[in-house]
Amino acid sequence: MAHVRLKLCVVILGICWSLLLVYVMSSLKWQPGDINAAQHMAQAGEKANIPMARAAKSKILIKEILDAIKLSNNSKTKNINTTSLKDLVIPTKRNETKKSESAINVVVSGDEETLLGVMAVINSVVANTKSAVHFYVTLPKIVIPDFRKWILKTKLHKINYTIRPHSPEMPKGKPHFAKIYLFSIFPELEGKFVYLDSDVIVQGNIKELNNVPLDANHLGAFSEDCTSVSKRFNMAKPRYSTHINLQHPKLKGNKIKPMACTFNTNVFVANMTKWKVENVTMQLMDWVMSSSRRQPIYGQEPETDEAEAAMLIVLYHKTVQLPHLWHVGDLGVTAGASYSREFITTAKLLHWNGHFKPWSRRAAFIEVWMKYYIPDPDKKYKPIRKYL
Repeated sequence: MAHVRLKLCVVILGICWSLLLVYVMSSLKWQPGDINAAQHMAQAGEKANIPMARAAKSKILIKEILDAIKLSNNSKTKNINTTSLKDLVIPTKRNETKKSESAINVVVSGDEETLLGVMAVINSVVANTKSAVHFYVTLPKIVIPDFRKWILKTKLHKINYTIRPHSPEMPKGKPHFAKIYLFSIFPELEGKFVYLDSDVIVQGNIKELNNVPLDANHLGAFSEDCTSVSKRFNMAKPRYSTHINLQHPKLKGNKIKPMACTFNTNVFVANMTKWKVENVTMQLMDWVMSSSRRQPIYGQEPETDEAEAAMLIVLYHKTVQLPHLWHVGDLGVTAGASYSREFITTAKLLHWNGHFKPWSRRAAFIEVWMKYYIPDPDKKYKPIRKYL
């Protein structure tokens, strides 16, 4: 009797180890010869199989197989954990540098038509400060390679920057819409930042602009149009009634005063950390989505669109005033000069907002812009020379 039980135990163990071996070797991707060998071993065990062995197979062997599976999975997990994360992540083609903790964040947006301006504004910032600056640049995806080559082949090759494509939601040909989608474009951006349109030149130290104080009740520092030094506003003052469609359904019952002064949204200082807390980006995007041809959120002012209107609505009475010299605008409204040359020399930031851009049309004080313009090494992008 004892011999019979011993034989049964041997048979059961043989079957267990055969099935376990088949599983393990199959998981290791056997060669055909190895599979045949396993089948031969299994068949040898089956010849001596009896009902008790089948019962054991249904209870014991299943447990053995499950344990083997668990052991295999643990082994795979261990191998993955010991692999460097750097090896697992597919490297992206970015010419980005690590941001310094103390660096000033400067955000610039452009496209194929304004890339010359993007290069000029970056150069003007770098040329007039000794502070560390990290540029957050957003461009259409197709333009990014040109930007990288332009930076790499010129004196700007040492700048620190992060380059990202425009948000898919941005309208084509409107790079200024980037200020609406900043959080989705640069989710890593934290703390204070300076936003500059591509049609500006910075003549002062950007650190001074970045240091404009923002208290807990304000979401940004902007230049109020009504207090602008521009002669354009001597006769008429820009008001919310002309920039915002106060009859829009979402604005019914709002507390916006029609005669309240607007502010320029193309140059400003803000705190992205606070914007995230206050959900500013989502509010801006919501207002942009609320606009339609039949019921736009913008008013009758020709220069106003959804981006500016959304900023004016969300940031109403939540801004502080920028120093006047840090935003001397309307240089592109007409081709002639609106200021004296002496005043332009003292101004710390010049803004060619309007149709007359210094790289595409005859513009006032174009020699100041040319001082900071860096020619494209590949000669793909050129100003219109007949006006220079």
